[in-house]
Amino acid sequence: MSQPDETTPLALAANAFEVALIICGLWLLWRLVLSPGARARREVRLAEWRLPPIDFACFVGFGIVGAIAVSGVGALAVRHSRMGPAAATIIGSALADGGFLLGIAGFHFTFGARVPGPGGPGTFGAALKSGLVTFLISMPIVVAVGNGWDFALRSLSLPDEKQELVNLFENTHSAVLRWVFLAVAVLIAPAAEEFLFRGGLFRYFRTRMPRWVAIILTSALFGAPHVSWADHMAGLPSFLPLIALAAVFCLAYERTGMIGTVIVAHALFNLNSMLQFVTGIGS
Repeated sequence: MSQPDETTPLALAANAFEVALIICGLWLLWRLVLSPGARARREVRLAEWRLPPIDFACFVGFGIVGAIAVSGVGALAVRHSRMGPAAATIIGSALADGGFLLGIAGFHFTFGARVPGPGGPGTFGAALKSGLVTFLISMPIVVAVGNGWDFALRSLSLPDEKQELVNLFENTHSAVLRWVFLAVAVLIAPAAEEFLFRGGLFRYFRTRMPRWVAIILTSALFGAPHVSWADHMAGLPSFLPLIALAAVFCLAYERTGMIGTVIVAHALFNLNSMLQFVTGIGS
């Protein structure tokens, strides 16, 4: 898919929109996080997750089994269809994420009330508001880290290839496939990844090791799968920015106690990334 030139009105408008997001994010970062008043009002609403190790292993296991089972059934269906490789990859990703969510739902259904959920979503409006604020605050941080990381990669002559899924989205000519990709990136993937990394790993580790270690560890685990380490390290430019994004999500989840906050923020981040690629400024 050919990308619009960055001097077109569409690209200029997209750049202006991104600058506005960053400015809003900087203002919110100061007002809600860095200012003396914000530091004085800081509180943690995420309760300790008193889950035995065997139950936590079951949590992860249920999710993995769900992802493998649904992906396996989907692979059989794809094998007998005339679906192209791009469509098969996108559908496979959707099935894996959806299967993971089914597995986590099965875990909570099986273990019942003795295993507390990842934090009530509160009201829908509260999740939307806090998720939007979290997304905006993350923008200047991710952009700053991304620019520094890009400079480091160029200086060290390290690979700068984009993620495989991003290349698929940019190069596909099917409008239907692009809409499916968008639905996966905005609706399914954020929920699956937040239930795993924030609602699972971070929530479990934050009170069992130094808090900063839990944030860095789970954020690195979040960023690592987005890089094809065995395939010329495609996706490496997104590695450090995604770690920074995940750290912001950890702090937001801890502060609000609502898994809905980070799901909304994650969805908005993915949606904004898709808009950047469509307008050409994400190239």
